[in-house]
Amino acid sequence: MTKSIWALGIAAVIAVVAILCLPIIASTQIVRDSVAQQVSAWSGYRVRLDDAPQIRVWPSFKAILNDVVLTDWRDNQGPPVMEAERVEIDLSALAALRGEVVFTKIRLVRPVLRVNGANDAPRFQAIPKWGRLAQSIEFTRELLKANPNTPDLSALPSDAFATIEIEDGRVISASDRTQPPLASGLAGTLSWPALNRSAALTARGIWHGESIVVEASSEQPLVLLAGGKAPLSVTLKTAPVSLSFAGSADFDGNAFIDGRIETSAPSLQRVLEWTSREDWPGSTIKAASLKSNVIGDLTRIKFENAEIGLGENSATGVFDIGFTAPYPTVTGTLAFKSLDLRSLMLALAPDSDDPAASPVAHRLNLDLRLSAATATAGSVSMTGVAATAQVRDGLMSLDISDATAFGGMVQIGVRLDSIEDNNHAELRVNAENVNGKAVASTLNLTNLIPNAPGSFSVFIKGRGSDLQSVLETADGSISATIGKGTIPGLNLQSFREHNDQGTFFPLADIANGELPIDGIDFKATLAGGIAWIDKADIRLTSQEKITLGGLVPFAGRGIALSGNIVPAAPAEEGVEPPKETFFIGGSWSAPFIAPFLVE
Repeated sequence: MTKSIWALGIAAVIAVVAILCLPIIASTQIVRDSVAQQVSAWSGYRVRLDDAPQIRVWPSFKAILNDVVLTDWRDNQGPPVMEAERVEIDLSALAALRGEVVFTKIRLVRPVLRVNGANDAPRFQAIPKWGRLAQSIEFTRELLKANPNTPDLSALPSDAFATIEIEDGRVISASDRTQPPLASGLAGTLSWPALNRSAALTARGIWHGESIVVEASSEQPLVLLAGGKAPLSVTLKTAPVSLSFAGSADFDGNAFIDGRIETSAPSLQRVLEWTSREDWPGSTIKAASLKSNVIGDLTRIKFENAEIGLGENSATGVFDIGFTAPYPTVTGTLAFKSLDLRSLMLALAPDSDDPAASPVAHRLNLDLRLSAATATAGSVSMTGVAATAQVRDGLMSLDISDATAFGGMVQIGVRLDSIEDNNHAELRVNAENVNGKAVASTLNLTNLIPNAPGSFSVFIKGRGSDLQSVLETADGSISATIGKGTIPGLNLQSFREHNDQGTFFPLADIANGELPIDGIDFKATLAGGIAWIDKADIRLTSQEKITLGGLVPFAGRGIALSGNIVPAAPAEEGVEPPKETFFIGGSWSAPFIAPFLVE
């Protein structure tokens, strides 16, 4: 009992003496010499203290360094690599009593880190090779080279490493002081107990005007820093986008990642504007998401078992992104449940006012094979769609090689190109055995569209930033073959009654009925924005036919046609068949007929 009391008393005396001695030891051995030396030894930079350090013993043993400056030993004229208004270092009291310096926590208050480069291409300066951290990384690198497949990780340096905290930090350009900070409001914690143990980072800050939170962890951070392959988990959260990655990576040479990535954004256009810090006019890219296995390096990344969401469209498939060309190249195959072709076109098409500011066509090369169970193009619905979307050097093309619409087969090709600051457009449409009534219903047209099966082909090539300007400069051709049916909005008997009166009348006056037909053959040539009718024969069930000829200019939406009604069968030799001849003029929306009889 007496021995225990004496032991406790001696321990208490030693503790009191240690506490009383700490300020003396700290002021003479640690702060004046060792703290600055240890910071320099770990970082490899010259450490300058512009103010006398302070020592606090309670509630923790701490050294407070004011106005700390880190500079490169090799460059006395250059700006500091880092400055901090205050650095608070928690020290091991027991190690201090042994005359050693062991950092347990380092807190940087309002640090400023200078990096080379500018804008979105910062280059962090290499850590000087004589620093303990750099030497540990180099040792690990040599360890990996000795046995790349199964390195001896038990031989990794095991030096204790402090927890590092940052408060209100900034990253600025070392070469251009006029630039705003590359990042500001930085705060976070790096927890790395020892170099051979796992590490975790939590950080937040402001980048491109948005608050951003990053969390990262690795079981082998030293291997990762040495360019070896190691587990890595990263999450990023900000208003424009959230992203997570879990897998393995290495950052040596071309770097390499292999794992699972998940990302989502309320507006993909907002992400593009946030990351590039410029507007993307004309783009209507909506919410986007991606879940995929990912593997690749800085030259090519492959996405497998990808699940993609674009607005209300969702797809699965495989694609890869190459980075060897001046612009990224995306190739792959995607299968959609449903696809909005209009939104896809708006996302890919060059901007009408500023081709250089195009969202995709001038900044991305694209070659995708697409399929969709259902697809829409405005009011047109299609099923069983197979298509190809391509973008290269400002040229955009969308080719639907196979689709079912209006009860028949449809093929559509769209090509948009910017040549010498002029937008050029091409449209090809081929349709076979489509239902005319379904076409009329989709286009909300009740008159003049034949209610009959048919096939047609359209080729239009023009210049302009919208459909109207393209039509006004269009060259190309239109042809159609229509089967037996009716033409709503045409009453032949009413036409003949008006025709007998010999005065012009609006087409609307004979729209109270429908015209039975055996078929239609139609061909037209487009030149300079004018459709020239080469052939337009409407075969009537009354053994007659209506023939039309003339022109339809797209500019002004006018119409100038002549027509006649003749027997469908050839007349006997020497007998002049009776016929009715008429003229159709006015505008598309309100045409009129000027008939006259030929005796």
